[in-house]
Amino acid sequence: MSKTPEQVKIKRAALMLVLTSVSVCLLFILGGCDRGAPDWSEALRDPKPTATPSPPSLKTTDDLIVYLDESGSMAGYVTRDGQTIFGKALRELRFATGMFAGSDVRVLVRHVGSTVGPPLPDMDLTTASQDPSVYRAGETNLSGAISAFKTGYVDKPSLPKPVATVQTAGTDPPDPPPPARFQVLVTDGVQSTKKGDAVQDCTAGSDQFCVRQKIAELLKAGWAGCVLGVRGDFHGKVYSEVSGAAIPYETKSNNPASFRPFYFYIFSPDPAALDQLVRSLKERMRPLLSNCADCIRELNLSFPYADGAAEFEVLIPKESRAAVQKARNQGGPPPRFTIHVDVNTERSGPKPLVIQVKVPWSNHALDAGSEQEMVQLLSWSLRPIYPASEGRTRLRFPEVKITSSRLEGGQLVLDATTSFPPGTEQPGWRVYSLEGRVNLNQGTPEWIRGWSTDLDTKPEAANRTFNLETALLGLWNNSSAKDQVVAQAYLRIGP
Repeated sequence: MSKTPEQVKIKRAALMLVLTSVSVCLLFILGGCDRGAPDWSEALRDPKPTATPSPPSLKTTDDLIVYLDESGSMAGYVTRDGQTIFGKALRELRFATGMFAGSDVRVLVRHVGSTVGPPLPDMDLTTASQDPSVYRAGETNLSGAISAFKTGYVDKPSLPKPVATVQTAGTDPPDPPPPARFQVLVTDGVQSTKKGDAVQDCTAGSDQFCVRQKIAELLKAGWAGCVLGVRGDFHGKVYSEVSGAAIPYETKSNNPASFRPFYFYIFSPDPAALDQLVRSLKERMRPLLSNCADCIRELNLSFPYADGAAEFEVLIPKESRAAVQKARNQGGPPPRFTIHVDVNTERSGPKPLVIQVKVPWSNHALDAGSEQEMVQLLSWSLRPIYPASEGRTRLRFPEVKITSSRLEGGQLVLDATTSFPPGTEQPGWRVYSLEGRVNLNQGTPEWIRGWSTDLDTKPEAANRTFNLETALLGLWNNSSAKDQVVAQAYLRIGP
């Protein structure tokens, strides 16, 4: 029986309706359409901005000044052939800035004993890298050297000072000279003065607290910085701060654990330029330490812990699939996920979620500790960002909670739960910002505690630094790197 044109028309309209319904369902399944969900553009209209390094506000000269600890305890790092790890690392300081594009940085050297000496040409580093007699000072005023970071210098002219430059009564004093762009203190890490320093508020002896105080002042003034710790071969005498005795010590070339640490305290008012310097310096030093992966460490006080955006994946465990569904990942960075939660979870209880995270750790982070240690430093939070205010309409929003974090097969895994809270209000949509922040409240990284000793009277302690932890304690927690967001994703969750 043939169909009338009207019947054909009705059948075609019905078929189109079915196809449209199927298309809508497919779009929903694929994440292209979410029932009642807010548009991402609306939900992320005013996301919390990611911190970026601010340009330097302090004028500097195009110089790198090396402050060289010339105390007698440093002589053991140097041999006449200049082939020790310390000697080679010292010479690398002359070339690290050459890796910058268009760099034109002059390197100068200032010797540090009981006082800080005048600037000398960079060839002095070559001499200091192979001549143990350079290191004969009886005191080490590290706090004085760090205080000098903020003070510029003036090259002394060979001719008498012109009369025109003499300040006359009633005139303003000349502006102080700007500091150098880069400041690097090379030392074995022990402050030691016989009489103390009233100007620096330092007591006599090994006042490591005074060193920490001067570094904290730089950080509070907006300077960027880090401390690089390097283990090197040593053949000489270690001078005990506790007993005053000279203790002979020899490292073993086949046992890097016996190596004695030395340090680069590196600071600048220009965070971006300092980041480049530190990365290039470490790159040049790593071949010197090829047989010892743990012989270079970093206390990062300013730099990013991640290079780029972290990768996320949300997994729905089998036991949750009847109540929780995930739509397709919808762009980024940061990554965005849409999750549907059954309103009946108000009675059945929270359902588990698994969130996998891959953080592109920077070399600043990985030189501060192992990946396992860095994962343990992350604290996770879920910050509601939509709706900004609930308004007059009372709604119920699904809750998400992070219950634990772990490293599983090299993968960072967050365990979470989600559910609707009990209530009579209409179920609604909420958008969360999932953020992993660096939590530095523990004071110092593990490597500093391992490299520190509180008693230096025996040779067995010579592979560690006297009161290193005291000198650096709390700087991590007070640095600009504190609470840095290293991993972020958005979760859009609704019924």
